[in-house]
Amino acid sequence: MAKGNSMSGPTFPAPRIEDLPPSRPYQVRGGPAFRVISVHLEVVTPILGGSHQTREIDDVDVIRAPSVRGHLRFWWRALYAAQYANADALYKRESALWGRAATDDGGRSAVEIRVSVEGTPGSPDTSDIDLQQTPGAYALWPARAEKRQGQVVKPPAPRRKPGTKFVLTLKVAGTDNDEVELKNALRAWILFGGYGGRTRRGLGSLKVIGDVNGWLPTTATREGLTNLFGLDIFAAPTRTPEDVPWFGGASVHVGSADRNAQTAWTKALDWLKEFRQGTTGQQGSRAREPGTGKAQPNRPSISNWPEADKVRRIKNKTSAHAPRHNATAAWPRAGFGLPIIGQFQTKGRNNERYDEPGAFELRWRAGNVEHDRLASPLIVKALPLADGTFAPCALWLNRSLPNDAQAGLARPKQGRPNEKEVDPATVAPFERLVAQGDTARFSVLANKASLRQAFLDWLHATKQTTVVAP
Repeated sequence: MAKGNSMSGPTFPAPRIEDLPPSRPYQVRGGPAFRVISVHLEVVTPILGGSHQTREIDDVDVIRAPSVRGHLRFWWRALYAAQYANADALYKRESALWGRAATDDGGRSAVEIRVSVEGTPGSPDTSDIDLQQTPGAYALWPARAEKRQGQVVKPPAPRRKPGTKFVLTLKVAGTDNDEVELKNALRAWILFGGYGGRTRRGLGSLKVIGDVNGWLPTTATREGLTNLFGLDIFAAPTRTPEDVPWFGGASVHVGSADRNAQTAWTKALDWLKEFRQGTTGQQGSRAREPGTGKAQPNRPSISNWPEADKVRRIKNKTSAHAPRHNATAAWPRAGFGLPIIGQFQTKGRNNERYDEPGAFELRWRAGNVEHDRLASPLIVKALPLADGTFAPCALWLNRSLPNDAQAGLARPKQGRPNEKEVDPATVAPFERLVAQGDTARFSVLANKASLRQAFLDWLHATKQTTVVAP
């Protein structure tokens, strides 16, 4: 007959008090005081994504606190990473403030984030994207329905229309410096970021409702931003940023402000679209040559960028379209972010067939380390100002890549055909805009040290933008 409730098994010593992780975000007696930061916000451009599921919006947590935390963490890095001598020091400070994966010594964030959505949020939009008619279609194209032989095989990704209003509250038991850094990260997110996906292309942009004092600049100038942040966030750093994008050393251009956020957003977006695909201007100064003798003569036809010709040369598919560039690899648009996935037109208007290469993908590698993604350092969006207007804005964050970073065409891995790697025979350094022996068909690429310089010089010359930084 069993007696009592005794059990056998291993025993563990009770943890010492000093070994326990700090309790967060609760205030410790005698410790730092609670700091509460609150701001009333409204979304002014469509939201794409933002849910825990890919290509979905959230119908319950319309603005999710974990997503907001991720955005704020990114902008905190952009502001403050340059202060830390190495990655370990940055990780230690970042983890203390924003949290990390749970370990024996804790991992919980010092910052509590609360979101309170007010009223009815922006309504879902499940319509397909019309590349000619949908405002902001250049940013929204990943949301298009996928079709095969005229049949929809994947419906368009839902978006949420502008208009969602919410109160965001940050709470931290920390120091004066913690509060300053949190406020600045929040300011940076409001000005240069957004909620959800593709915020680098202006989706999910925000404005402040009510009291804008301390949250928005009075002018879209370096002085106005310095007054807002309490420091010159664009001051040149004393060292190289590596793969963490920084404000220090970044470039900012703005256009004339507009009362309408969507107008300012689409104007900034059109800057990038024209640089990559535009058909206006004189021959040699435009990204593409307009079609000749077509029903839509302004429809892009022949790219003046070198990538398509390079693929034709590499794949030995030159009969349908005689390349105007040589066979030496050059992938200048890789600087806008990777991967780049493309395909050639193989069927004409009269059902004629063109012998073009198949679909292709550009990736990158550094040494023997393969990478399939590289975020764009360029952000184009509507910048909110204190007077209620929005300035079209292009921000090129300061980021460097490893010295041996190269872009190239992807190919199946040997022995593992379901995986991809960069084909070493197709690689080129990112800074190579024009291959040796080539003539720049898009003249703005000639004699430029980087894609950043080429884009910003073109932008200022053609759009008369105001240079805020550097």
